[in-house]
Amino acid sequence: MARLVAGRGSGSGAVEAFVATRKGLDWLRGRVEAAGAAIDSGDFDGSAGKSLVLYTGEGRVVLAGAGWEEWYGWAESLRVGVGAAVRAASGLKGARSVVVSIEPGLVEKAAREGWGEAWAYEQALVAGDMAAYRFSLKTGGGGEEGEAAAPTVVEEVAVPEAPDEAAVSASAVAEGVRVARDLANGPASDTNPERVEEKAREIARSLGLGFRVLHRGDLEALGMGGILAVGRGSSVDPRLIILEYHGGGPRFAVVGKTVTFDSGGLDLKPASYMLEMKFDKSGGAAALGAIVAVARLRLPVDLVVLLPAVENMPSGSSYKPLDVLRMYNGLTVEVGNTDAEGRLTLADALAYAVEKYKPEAVIDLATLTGAAVIALGNHAAALMGNNEELLAEVERAAWRAGEPAWRLPMWPVYGKQLESKVADLNNVGGRSAGAITAAKVLERFVG
Repeated sequence: MARLVAGRGSGSGAVEAFVATRKGLDWLRGRVEAAGAAIDSGDFDGSAGKSLVLYTGEGRVVLAGAGWEEWYGWAESLRVGVGAAVRAASGLKGARSVVVSIEPGLVEKAAREGWGEAWAYEQALVAGDMAAYRFSLKTGGGGEEGEAAAPTVVEEVAVPEAPDEAAVSASAVAEGVRVARDLANGPASDTNPERVEEKAREIARSLGLGFRVLHRGDLEALGMGGILAVGRGSSVDPRLIILEYHGGGPRFAVVGKTVTFDSGGLDLKPASYMLEMKFDKSGGAAALGAIVAVARLRLPVDLVVLLPAVENMPSGSSYKPLDVLRMYNGLTVEVGNTDAEGRLTLADALAYAVEKYKPEAVIDLATLTGAAVIALGNHAAALMGNNEELLAEVERAAWRAGEPAWRLPMWPVYGKQLESKVADLNNVGGRSAGAITAAKVLERFVG
């Protein structure tokens, strides 16, 4: 993780960067002498995400654009501008540190959208670390010259005007984001359910979290038919990984879909669809990252994170279409499609979380269905739930964090698509409203 610094940082291999909006170009002229020519020529106009590297007598300088109140607010303009600055610096040879100066008016505007100025600077620093992130297993050796070179890594992001508290909280959040990204990006064969357990155990030990795992025998004794069925085709046993943080306060549960690879099972995906299926563990990765950030921030809550870790693979022992599974809460589910596996694993974990921990609220994070992307594209997450107050809180938090969520309806009529002739429900409801019917499955397991 990059060091996030309030102040000018170490200065070793430092690149100066300046973030300005489209209407803040006069501020930029006053800070960087060489910027005037770039602005006058039209080479830099402050557009969101744009950057320009200047070579001056004092070294390399990056100009980065924040646009003008981009499509969902000033805080996002701030993040986009800082991200552009760090990405541009990351492409410069020997750049190990980026010192980012931000147009003051932009910070003030962003602060009004969240929790004040310190929060705005925290968002800027986290954006800097996210832009500096690279997942690479390159060693820099072998092949022709430059072919296998490891990417330049920015080791420090400094914001001179930021208060110390912003750097502290940003470091906690950024660590959680990095944990999530590393787990999501990990190749499936190196990040199978067993390896996810090892990683979670390591994190729990380092943060003093409660930790336990329900293995195959435990799952069988508890009747977790969903997790067991989905994991049946893999040579690696499924498991339910549980981490607990005790901060004193209301208790919440976060359940994250952790399908470490999803082939579709016997309802096999086309080869091209499998290329990104190592990312089917991203919900679990986000849940794991969340408890890391919560623990580092020492938030006054109790949090339990549940990761039903499985591989969905085709084999002679795989679960089959039209099987009927008995779930942890006693409901029976007919398998309409083995590629609708995430809801089966999450259903057991949700039911267990509700019964065992009795949380005030449960949040489920999942790459649950491609139908959500068809509906909303890559610009918003589908948000569904059964409590208006909680939905509103999650929606506000998501937008403030730069991860906008958009509500889809959960009307009872959608549940009719899940009717089965032989079981309490089917795990699929047809192509129409696929994201909603997936959520309607999960709704049956939270009481």
